[in-house]
Amino acid sequence: MGVQVPPPAPKATWNSMSLSVKKVREQDAIVDFKATLVSTDYAQELNSWFSKRSQTVRIDGFRPGKAPLSVVQSRFGEEANRSVMNTIVDRVLKTIDKEHKLRVAGHPKVTVEKANSQDGFECSVSVECLPTVELKDFSSISCEELVLDISKKEVDEAVDSLFKRYKAHEKEKKAGKSAWGDKLSVSIKEKGTAGAAQDQDIVLSEDTDPTWGPLHKGLHGKSEGEKAEVAIVYPKDFQDKNIAGKSFTYEITVKAIYSAKTFSKLDDTFAKEFECDDLAALHKKMENTLQEDQKRLISLYHKRQILDALNVQYKITLPKSAVDHEFQQIWKKLEDEIAAGKARGEKDDVDRKAAETEYREIAERRVRLGFVISEIAKEHKISLTNEEIQRVVMKEALNYPQQFKEVVDFYVKNKHALERLIAPAIEDKVVDFVFDKSKKKQTKITTQELPTKLKGVVPGYEDDEPAPKKEAKAKAAEIKEPKESKSEGEKAPAKTATTKKGK
Repeated sequence: MGVQVPPPAPKATWNSMSLSVKKVREQDAIVDFKATLVSTDYAQELNSWFSKRSQTVRIDGFRPGKAPLSVVQSRFGEEANRSVMNTIVDRVLKTIDKEHKLRVAGHPKVTVEKANSQDGFECSVSVECLPTVELKDFSSISCEELVLDISKKEVDEAVDSLFKRYKAHEKEKKAGKSAWGDKLSVSIKEKGTAGAAQDQDIVLSEDTDPTWGPLHKGLHGKSEGEKAEVAIVYPKDFQDKNIAGKSFTYEITVKAIYSAKTFSKLDDTFAKEFECDDLAALHKKMENTLQEDQKRLISLYHKRQILDALNVQYKITLPKSAVDHEFQQIWKKLEDEIAAGKARGEKDDVDRKAAETEYREIAERRVRLGFVISEIAKEHKISLTNEEIQRVVMKEALNYPQQFKEVVDFYVKNKHALERLIAPAIEDKVVDFVFDKSKKKQTKITTQELPTKLKGVVPGYEDDEPAPKKEAKAKAAEIKEPKESKSEGEKAPAKTATTKKGK
């Protein structure tokens, strides 16, 4: 009779193991669980791990898979315990997910109290959950709808202002030396580098930003084909930190010069500069432009009312991690602004304690509105069309003309980055949807009255100074001037082709 081989030890199956997972508390978007496993089942799982490992393990002095179980246990005890513990934790999380169907925010927090063959296994799991948003009737929201009334006098003043400040340039090249007000087409290259020159148009000005003053002065009086070397010192608070506070010398070649156009009077000839048949058509175009520009401000006023109403209506428990994350982003911006101010020599007099309280409230508001707006978009199937998404991406890419294609490709390939980019556009669409459903009371308002209405509601209208009003009117007067008449502003040449103008 041969030697009788004992049957292999039965492998532990999770269905037979007495793993207990119980909910012990639910408070402030946090659900706590307690999970336990008796010592005999834990020991059985350890034995199963050792048995499987012993079949393949290589240990000096023994043939592969022939080392005694006691040696395997001694050599790999810590690794076995860690592996079994992680396996059980994974099972606990899967059990919670299967049985409780929680909308989890972030990663659950797991604390293992004990895990060994003598005491068994015990752990606590804290799960932070996304809030449940039950949408309310939008008609319960009351809003003031502003209707703008633009007078003929305002339109006349805006057209007159446009005439006085308008600058255009001849299409034919100018011979001779450049003068103030001329537009120069130049190529710029950093001295001593092998990179390609960068083409740029510059309108010469005596009172440009100090950073670009040497560039304008260096090109003043130059003729077509002439070269110039210009040193530019970038300020310490320049937005591109790679060149902030540094000096670069550029080699510049004048490729062409275009004289400034002059208009002796406001007439049909001037109107044709703006693709208008006559002066009456220019006035009409200006009226539409003023309406559109102020419409943007009015839309912000309407949006603020909707967001304020939603913020008050929905009292939902917010995930602390989401609020903390939003707060940290806002706080970092504050710290960056303070640092930039110090670089300019400004005093740091920010009350950190008061600012923290205010910024936490802002963070809570943003997170709350984010959940509400997301639920509205989901419930009412509000999204952007492919054309709308393309417009958002193109608009962002235009901020980086030298890397336009790379920026577009980045958002096409990066889904999460694209979602963050289009989020504000979806928010605007949701707000418009809610505004249409709300209860509205119309108020007619003039452009003179609008800044007062916007005060404390729209950013930039917090104080009593009328500057925002002037700024809005000036912006409104920019009615599609021909491309050759508008200077893009000086950009950091060659070395920093990706940098937008710093002001």
